[in-house]
Amino acid sequence: FACDQHKNTQTAQFGKGPIKNVVLTGYLTDSNCGAANANAEGKDCALHCIKKGAQVQLKADNKLYTIEKLDKPEEVFGFEVKVTGQLDESSNVVRVASIEKLAKS
Repeated sequence: FACDQHKNTQTAQFGKGPIKNVVLTGYLTDSNCGAANANAEGKDCALHCIKKGAQVQLKADNKLYTIEKLDKPEEVFGFEVKVTGQLDESSNVVRVASIEKLAKS
């Protein structure tokens, strides 16, 4: 995987700044490849990077948000998702309350 060249394991933290409730729609990706894997085709590479220590991120509204913790990311990678949770506006970290796959239109 080409992404192995771009290791980004820097940890952003939740709770350091102002918190607001959010509902975001987009694709999950990894912190190594970012927007390049934020699509249906990027699933395998993103999961590879996550296993190597990259963080899960969400690309929504042309921004990347770091997901604080996500159980079983393989179930939602490669699908457009709706994430409901809390956003730390200073670190761009989202604490997920719920995540759901959106049906293809």
